[in-house]
Amino acid sequence: MIQDPIKETAQRIAGVAHPTLERRLKLDMFNAITNVKPNLAENISVENDVMSGEFFTKLPAALQGIAVVKLENAISFYDRIGWRDAFLELPVENSLTEFQLNKITEKLAPKNLHDLSYISHKHIEKLLGKIESAQLWENLKTLKLDS
Repeated sequence: MIQDPIKETAQRIAGVAHPTLERRLKLDMFNAITNVKPNLAENISVENDVMSGEFFTKLPAALQGIAVVKLENAISFYDRIGWRDAFLELPVENSLTEFQLNKITEKLAPKNLHDLSYISHKHIEKLLGKIESAQLWENLKTLKLDS
């Protein structure tokens, strides 16, 4: 059986098989790759090609690298703060301080907390500085979510 690295990444992050996270990762990787090479989206079925993982296996190594880097960043991000389902939809405005939000959105456009997971911790540190980025990780790790 062929391994599915994106499915494995979702399971690694969540600690159990997580179809919702897997789907999100696959869609995000597909969108990132087709933003670079829009023609790759032609004649592709999201359900059949992308969700099965087959789309990614046919890519040249350089384009697979886009997904690999984003997945490695996501693993690192969730290793720092822990996984919670709410992170997939939680708006960044609800989870960052005003300073953090302003600094990050000067250069990036994350819509939700999960979008931040694709950004390397080094880039976050460059945007916020060492002290503020350390505070970000601590705040996200202990974030209180409405139940």
